Amino acid sequence: MIKTRAIVLHRFAYSDSSFIVKALTEECGVVSFIIKGAKRKESPFKGALDPLALSEVVFRQNPNAELQFIKEASIIDWHSELRNSLLNLAVAQVMAEIVLRYAPPATPIPEEFALLKQALAEFDSPTGTTSDSAVTPANTSADSVFSRWLLNICDLWGYHLELGVCSRCEKVLTEPAADFFPESGALICKHCQGVQSARARAETLQGLWELNLAQNNPEQAPQKLTGRVFVENALLSYLRNHIGFLKEIHSLSWLQEVRKLCSAPST
Repeated sequence: MIKTRAIVLHRFAYSDSSFIVKALTEECGVVSFIIKGAKRKESPFKGALDPLALSEVVFRQNPNAELQFIKEASIIDWHSELRNSLLNLAVAQVMAEIVLRYAPPATPIPEEFALLKQALAEFDSPTGTTSDSAVTPANTSADSVFSRWLLNICDLWGYHLELGVCSRCEKVLTEPAADFFPESGALICKHCQGVQSARARAETLQGLWELNLAQNNPEQAPQKLTGRVFVENALLSYLRNHIGFLKEIHSLSWLQEVRKLCSAPST
């Protein structure tokens, strides 16, 4: 019998009364569970297997079965504050889907678990005060959580992105880069750019510079990340260029719609 913490990545109906749940577990990596009777009001799993919930689960692992049966599940953190922000909820769903689609199934990946757990906790506490506050600057906001998570997941999966050095002359940058190429992850300084026009937006370059400062000195982590959307899109493009476009991230479409909704002027 295995007892482990788990983050629910995805859930869908299996029958009139049951769910199939895909979760990132701390001990076993991504595992698929069948939860019989989970839709019933008297279900003992109520809330514990909601998408993005952090729970403790007990199950007996059958290596010959594609779906595992959960014996017990209890909520550790339902992330109620995260669910109060439609934008942060949409971002968290993208993060969960990236892990679900690209992480190896049934393989222990404790660092990815810790990284996603930390990011969800930061969304729950936008001022940056989390249970792991030693690694989270007190002045950070939810604005930069997704960008920092993308940088860290790139590192874990072997696609390190160097934000503080010009990729051509290899000199340390002392100001925002003059251009960024998401296909290769290269940043270049003004001297190496010469007379060429930059492809990247100024907001993207400033935001990447702010992330670079935060990496080197957490106390300089931005409260409000410049060009948040542009930076997130640039880092997503870099990750997907390296990891492959074969698996579409469906929740990105929803995130784009939510961004439009949140940026629309109120009437």
